[in-house]
Amino acid sequence: MDINPRVLRYFLALAEEEHFRRAAERLHVTSPALSQQIRQLEATLGVRLFERTSRSVRLTELGAGFVPLARSAVAEADAISAWAAAASHGRRVLRVGFMSTGAGANTQDIVRAAEAELPGVDVQMHYLDWGRQLDELLSGAIDLAFVREPDPPPALRCTTVLEERRVVLLPASHPLAGRSGISFAEIADEVFLPSATGSQAWIDYWLVVPRPDGSEPRLGPSTTTVEEMLEHCASHRGISLTAESVPQFYSHPGVRFVPVDDLPLTRVLLCARADNADPAVARFEEVARAHASLAGDGGSPLAAPGAVRG
Repeated sequence: MDINPRVLRYFLALAEEEHFRRAAERLHVTSPALSQQIRQLEATLGVRLFERTSRSVRLTELGAGFVPLARSAVAEADAISAWAAAASHGRRVLRVGFMSTGAGANTQDIVRAAEAELPGVDVQMHYLDWGRQLDELLSGAIDLAFVREPDPPPALRCTTVLEERRVVLLPASHPLAGRSGISFAEIADEVFLPSATGSQAWIDYWLVVPRPDGSEPRLGPSTTTVEEMLEHCASHRGISLTAESVPQFYSHPGVRFVPVDDLPLTRVLLCARADNADPAVARFEEVARAHASLAGDGGSPLAAPGAVRG
């Protein structure tokens, strides 16, 4: 099945805007042209992606499931174009993946420092779908990735670059929303929003499963992005745990972030394939390790240099 990335961009714009005119203006095309492209895409796929009324455009359940696939395909097309542009100028491309907030504010600090150490190398950031953060790294499509816990498989070489608290997303009107910190027991009986993608270990980690008392979490709607998580929480459909750096990059007027004081810190790891002997990759890892060491308490490293998991 051959689908032009341009058509996928049209689909993603309409999925985000939920309005043909606004999406068309954003894409610099006419509304009829956009509508025709969406109909052709639906015909090609054999599924209905949007529910249309005279007043609104909404993703169907199948349409919502197609969003992460479309984003991944568009990102791959962009990466190929970027690689070709760099190759035509004789420059090496180093592709670094990140999900959500990456390593928080540390991400750009590490990237800038690595670029300074790697003249002639283009460091290109590549967004990774939520819950599928390891797929492209393991396949070799990218060189390095900022990966969140739970721990990746032993096929990867990892260095801790960030440790931070876990926070809970609560509706703004929730009784605990104004607190400066809470215990997990205070929210354990709430409805939680599970990830719709990723390994069971990933899903369980953010649901805090298994739980000390042996109880099972009450589950609400599944989510595939931070934006979905925020909307569901603001609509009182459930709460969710995330990392402390997330509110630096995402916000919602109907949501509050409250630290959960008694959960272990969560880590971000910079990972490469254990069999990757590329000197540019190794230098990027060294820069990240040095940055993490400087950021640690008392200047002590956050992870053992060159540690390989497994």
